[in-house]
Amino acid sequence: MQKISDIAKCDSFYKQLFKKLLLTTTLVIVISFIYVLLRLLVVTHPSLSYIIVVLAFVKTFFIVRLTFIQLSKLIGESHKLSHVLTLFGVLILLIVLSFSFDYHALYITDGDSFKTSLTENSSLFRQFFEFLYFSLITFSSVGFGDIVAISVSGKIMVMLEVFLSFFVLVFGIANINRIHVDK
Repeated sequence: MQKISDIAKCDSFYKQLFKKLLLTTTLVIVISFIYVLLRLLVVTHPSLSYIIVVLAFVKTFFIVRLTFIQLSKLIGESHKLSHVLTLFGVLILLIVLSFSFDYHALYITDGDSFKTSLTENSSLFRQFFEFLYFSLITFSSVGFGDIVAISVSGKIMVMLEVFLSFFVLVFGIANINRIHVDK
């Protein structure tokens, strides 16, 4: 009987997690589609980089709100290690992917925003992969220096991602005492 109750709690946790992540994930996807439209329209204008930064600020606000308010409620309800690891894994994936799109869009609208080994005729896949790598390295605070933000808008976006990575780490450590490990 206890096993059925645990399975029901587990299903409930994942349903709640999905509901909480839905708004923020939808926002990130919509912003990413805006970037794709910019790329298809081949719009390059210096002021677009600041629009991208503003959209990144909006996205950062929603991710912080999701982390601090909504996900703390989920952690309060479920103390299982697997749930907390899933929660942070999804959150980290969301942050790294969304900033990859941000960096890529910024590079498309202003090629001088980053010092990188990319050339003008690099494929979109290669460009996105480079910025996915850059986002992951930035999130982990390693910073190898092979890709560097040069413009003010690029530096602001890097600072936003570093802020989010620090915030997620601190949030995780602050809630570590609430985790229950099953034997």
